[in-house]
Amino acid sequence: MGASVAVTLSNNGHSVHVLDEALESFERIPDSKRESGAIVPVVGDWTLQGNLLKVSIRDADVFMALSSSDTRNALACEIAHNIFQVPAVVGRIEDPSIQATYNEIGITAIGSAQIIADMAVEAVIG
Repeated sequence: MGASVAVTLSNNGHSVHVLDEALESFERIPDSKRESGAIVPVVGDWTLQGNLLKVSIRDADVFMALSSSDTRNALACEIAHNIFQVPAVVGRIEDPSIQATYNEIGITAIGSAQIIADMAVEAVIG
């Protein structure tokens, strides 16, 4: 998901830094995007402040944590929001009760669970 979002943002003129612990994750980013500097891949843990500094978080307009871990995404979002005061913070958080909490404090929490539930209900009731 992260690579897809990064490519889409880059295609729309945004400068994108991607921080991931797994080097193989960057294989999903087209070589041309990496070579041109449109997408800058950095290997590291996105919950550690030092690694966030490597991806220029102090200059970021938007921060996204989109891994499959609600806990790690929430922690990274809190660091971006509270410590680095990134203006727009988006986190993939699947638990709807936790989503509400984060949305209340200014972190946009998104997840597929509610979208799928809404689609299932729509499929039944038309």
